[in-house]
Amino acid sequence: MKSLMSFLLGIVLTILGAALFLMNIRISTFTFFYRYNDTNVTAILLLAICIMFVIYVVYPNIVTGGLLGIFFLLFVVSVILSMKFHIVHMTAFEIMLILATFFGGIGLVIKGLIGAKNDTGSGTGNGTGIGGI
Repeated sequence: MKSLMSFLLGIVLTILGAALFLMNIRISTFTFFYRYNDTNVTAILLLAICIMFVIYVVYPNIVTGGLLGIFFLLFVVSVILSMKFHIVHMTAFEIMLILATFFGGIGLVIKGLIGAKNDTGSGTGNGTGIGGI
């Protein structure tokens, strides 16, 4: 029970630390289309998603669905790459608060997972297997 509470508190602290960090990030410029060496990558991926969707409607199987998912994931990554992120000015207290909640939460999650593993692995016998003899 103790490891479960540690795990849940760690999840809450990790989410809180990540939210505090994300609230201090500003996006200065955003263009929908990511360009690499004068090639519009996002437009190519958008066209590939449209074509794969038509193919998936005609031939719905795991290969076409997987390719559609991969193209969509690459599309999301290309949109994220087109953004310019900046961290706003923060005091040392705010930085320490963010780092302590995020990494403290990760530590509690790991402690909860290790504690749960040790709780399930411990037995009541002395290891002889004959009931204490």
